Amino acid sequence: MPKISIIAAMSQNWVIGYQNQLPWKPIAEDWENLHSVTAGKKMIMGRKSYESPHRVFSPLGNIVLTTNPDYQAESGFEIAANLTEALRIYASEVEIFILGGEQVFKEAITIADKIHLTIVHQDFIGDTFFPKFPEDDFEILQRTDFQKDKENGLPFSIIVYQRKAP
Repeated sequence: MPKISIIAAMSQNWVIGYQNQLPWKPIAEDWENLHSVTAGKKMIMGRKSYESPHRVFSPLGNIVLTTNPDYQAESGFEIAANLTEALRIYASEVEIFILGGEQVFKEAITIADKIHLTIVHQDFIGDTFFPKFPEDDFEILQRTDFQKDKENGLPFSIIVYQRKAP
């Protein structure tokens, strides 16, 4: 079984999306971190994340989760009915990344080994949220705070959580 890492960006009120888009302008440093951390890894995402204009993907392989057996995805994307099936497909990988959205995060947070979480220090209106998770089950490996991003002046932090040994 591969190590399961979640990577996400949320606001301080836990919003991750609004109408299938980020509720803030993309933050360059966050995107640089995302691409750096996920380089060389395969990814799993829900259908709505796949259809988002801010879609992230890996040139090595991607799985889109959907219960629609007739769903068609672009080349470079496989379809799986659920997270369990996707993890079976990627069973030989060392580490895989879960990219969202809300329902996929809710399921994956219970088995995640690591969480790479960008927190934008502002409240946003949203219709999609990162799940509350038992922070006591994790330790913070790294935290980097940014006073403002280059583009839109938003303060944010990038935090890496590691699940504590049982």
